[in-house]
Amino acid sequence: MGFNFNVSEQGIVLANSHRGYSIKYPENTMHAFLGAFKEGTHSIELDVAMTKDEKMVVIHDFSIERVSNGEGYVEQMTLAELRQYDFGVKFSPEFKNTQILELRDVLNWAVENQLGLIVEAKQRRNHQRFAEVLVSLLQETKSVDNILLLGFDHVLINKVKALLPEIKLQVVTLARYNDQLSAVLGSNASSVCVEYHYVGKEDLIAYKKAGLSVRLYLHESKNEPILKVYNRKYGYDAESEIISWLQEGLIDMLSHDDIPYLKELINKAGKKSY
Repeated sequence: MGFNFNVSEQGIVLANSHRGYSIKYPENTMHAFLGAFKEGTHSIELDVAMTKDEKMVVIHDFSIERVSNGEGYVEQMTLAELRQYDFGVKFSPEFKNTQILELRDVLNWAVENQLGLIVEAKQRRNHQRFAEVLVSLLQETKSVDNILLLGFDHVLINKVKALLPEIKLQVVTLARYNDQLSAVLGSNASSVCVEYHYVGKEDLIAYKKAGLSVRLYLHESKNEPILKVYNRKYGYDAESEIISWLQEGLIDMLSHDDIPYLKELINKAGKKSY
């Protein structure tokens, strides 16, 4: 049975952990995903790219310097080369000897535990081959009904959909077009990821009327709650506005690095987080 991302009508807002529980564990590792699951999250966002030898690995950046003790570019390295490096120790010594994660392992784990994954395609080149390899992997793991395929590059994720029509796409919107709904539907989306800076209530209403699921991404903030940052940026109570969107059933998924904070906001709105 597949995972349902369109839950707002059930009084639910999914607490969507961004790159796993990445405020507490090294991002996009099994530590972060298991930590998110233990914390009660059933919807996880992660990033994926294809290596030189056509293996799908879980990583956000095109290069590995920020999250590992190595150097190089994912698309120019083999899986064996990537596995020479540690993808946990930079976050904390307690995560020493963490290898880069293959997408296959996460997909199998998600199916086994009935989790929903938002899989963001980060591939820069070799798009057609990326699509072919990803489709083969989704079919092999029987995980297509557990994922939304996310992308800033709507052309890339539609290459996957052309090969696997049943896959559901989530598109990112970082602008407000004159006809926002048409722009989203024109990319064959079943779901949309929005940021507060580029969305209005009328957009959210239109998305939900069209049957789309909606994910609101809240930015990382190390020193204070992110909605307080939004309040200061705009000079009004952005937090109360977002809470009202949750209360009115306009948001299906709330996404952030800090899971307890997500649950706090969902609770303030009087909604269930699962």
